[in-house]
Amino acid sequence: MDPLGKSPIPLPLLIIGKTAMIASWLLLFLKSWVSGGILYDSAVTRAAGIFLFTLGSAMAILSIVNLGRSISVGIPQQQTELKTHGLYRISRNPIYLGAFLMCAGSCLYTLHIVNIIFFAITVLEHHAIIKKEELFLEERFGDRWREYKARVPRYVGSF
Repeated sequence: MDPLGKSPIPLPLLIIGKTAMIASWLLLFLKSWVSGGILYDSAVTRAAGIFLFTLGSAMAILSIVNLGRSISVGIPQQQTELKTHGLYRISRNPIYLGAFLMCAGSCLYTLHIVNIIFFAITVLEHHAIIKKEELFLEERFGDRWREYKARVPRYVGSF
């Protein structure tokens, strides 16, 4: 399967969203370089940050494994199957949820205004991607998607 599909949003916005996400993750590891602008720092926020980052990483990796050969960045051009097992039983978007948890963990670990901005951009851009992907999934899978969508939340809980 070709892992590169069609971008669901304009390419410049996609690049901005992916860059912000990766930059946020990197700030967790580059904290010593941005220590001058840290808004708050404690052992509790660092531990919570590491926990969320690790949880998000595990969630994203397991979700990718659950997708198997159906993994695609963007809207796949070839035929795929609707995955509803594994973490996809509790969230329609566990990869994105994992990525958001990683960014939240990075923000707690490196509580810096730039990291908060990166996190906000990440969530806004990827939420737009998710909405476009959901339109594609409804078109491709019809009633099967609508039933799944009614049963499983977009992210987690009632979100």
